[in-house]
Amino acid sequence: MSLPIPYIPDFSNFAIDDFVAFIVSALLAVMVNAEGQAFAAVTLGDSKSEGRNRLHFNAFLYLDILGSIAFFLSGAGWPKKADIDTTQFSKPRLYNILTRFSGPFANFLLASIAGSIVWILSRYGSEDRVFTMIVIVNVTVAAYNLLPVAPFAGSSIVSAFFSSADNKFLKFYQQAGPFILIGLFLAEMISRKDIITGYLKSFAKVLFDFIVAF
Repeated sequence: MSLPIPYIPDFSNFAIDDFVAFIVSALLAVMVNAEGQAFAAVTLGDSKSEGRNRLHFNAFLYLDILGSIAFFLSGAGWPKKADIDTTQFSKPRLYNILTRFSGPFANFLLASIAGSIVWILSRYGSEDRVFTMIVIVNVTVAAYNLLPVAPFAGSSIVSAFFSSADNKFLKFYQQAGPFILIGLFLAEMISRKDIITGYLKSFAKVLFDFIVAF
């Protein structure tokens, strides 16, 4: 397996085929993550999520500027934050966590589907780098969502410990999160050290091996 996990584009050793596969995989990862959250929100009671701007399967409408930049810095990123009305949930805190984590779960499912294709092709001595890239990008996104920093799903667990009286702190926490992540990813790229994402990279590799099972 020649592709690294996570995959971060190396412009000093540019390979157009891998780069195109990465872009396609990132778009798919963004789309399924956002759609997974939207579907879970509707299923759990947020009827407002059924508007025409939800469940449209258009990856470009989900693109977030910082989330897109993050893909090039770390191999993982995020879509625009899903507009979820937690007041419509019968159990707001629990269902918000389930909704947010349904995004990375959807990434894992997509990786599993692509991984099945990779596994089948490998039985016949063939290697498909596009489907392999889809697996890599999606398991990386799923793993990085464990970070307790907004807008990753892990932040929903932190938010659950705060009441509505802490809205100012939560608002700041959610708004600052993407900038904190970009700063972290930049620091790791410049220093060439895994300041905090080392275990996430290892987990992504474990997920990849589990799915593909060469």
